[in-house]
Amino acid sequence: MQTIKAFYNPTTDGEQFKGLFPSDPRWEADCADAVIRDLQEFLSAARRDYFIKKVPAYSMIPNPEGGDDFLPAEVENQYHLVRSVDHRVVSPHTVTDQYAPLSLMDVAEEIAPWVQAGWATPDAVFEARNGSLEVLVLRLDAGGEIADGDFFVHYIVIQNPHGAGGKAKGKIISFRVVCCNTFAAAVSAASDFAITHRVAKGDSEVQAEIMAKRTQEAVAAWEQVQEHIRQLSERINVWNDATIQFSDAEHLTDSLLGITKLEDASTRKKNTREAILSAFSMPQYGTFGRTAYDWLNGVTFVNSSPHAETVQKSKVGTIERTVRNMDPNGTGFKLEQKAEKVLAGFLDN
Repeated sequence: MQTIKAFYNPTTDGEQFKGLFPSDPRWEADCADAVIRDLQEFLSAARRDYFIKKVPAYSMIPNPEGGDDFLPAEVENQYHLVRSVDHRVVSPHTVTDQYAPLSLMDVAEEIAPWVQAGWATPDAVFEARNGSLEVLVLRLDAGGEIADGDFFVHYIVIQNPHGAGGKAKGKIISFRVVCCNTFAAAVSAASDFAITHRVAKGDSEVQAEIMAKRTQEAVAAWEQVQEHIRQLSERINVWNDATIQFSDAEHLTDSLLGITKLEDASTRKKNTREAILSAFSMPQYGTFGRTAYDWLNGVTFVNSSPHAETVQKSKVGTIERTVRNMDPNGTGFKLEQKAEKVLAGFLDN
């Protein structure tokens, strides 16, 4: 079982805060003794203040002078990505000279204004996929009650892939406190942002101009955060006002899972259907079997909550599940997105 090492920032001094992610036997989590407000200082405390650099890739070729031995030869325009501190290779494959390595310290340079302005606080940092994916989490200061007694905490989750997965991506994740559900697809992607690993060639002045522009774009993306929260609040109010029956929940669930005849459905779909319908009414986790919001929470509960039996029994690790739920190409994100579309079509009719 792969062990994940994470570092957390408490919400108050001395608190052992577990952050956005639940406890998991695969995690080894340390927590700062006191709240760290500075992003670079947080990364340094987490020992994530290294840089990523390119080193030439080599292949073994026959000795040009003859014999049976082989010699290393540099492969033209092919590089490995390595950490500056331990020279560990973190790229799953080689990259070309057009690829610009991006460390978490580089990311911090671009989003530090958010933290410095008091909009966000460092929350957690960890890696996945053998170091080829780093995840940095910021918690926003805009949490609290957003609709009819429903309390949320909002996070920005930044995925920084090395040599795979394209750009570093930042996404707002809204965390429903009562049931530990995460909402990633609940609003448009307008609040998401990306930091590319490709930069134009040029001298230091040209590169400085590029980085300055990218910093401006990252700060501008912050303006979408409040819009994200406003849209989520509006949608929750709509879902809360829409009363549905259990038969409606059955219809919605069947539409979501593509079930036309229950007797013909696979065992997996039947189990997922049962789990969603059970979660439609779980007062201990904030659903009461009465509204469209209860049904959608049933879907996200099964999809992401550590309290859900489906999650507890899943062989999918916590980090991988998190990535699937927040990545637009991930299976969890797509299920949540489809649920909202199915629900929107139902409410429109």
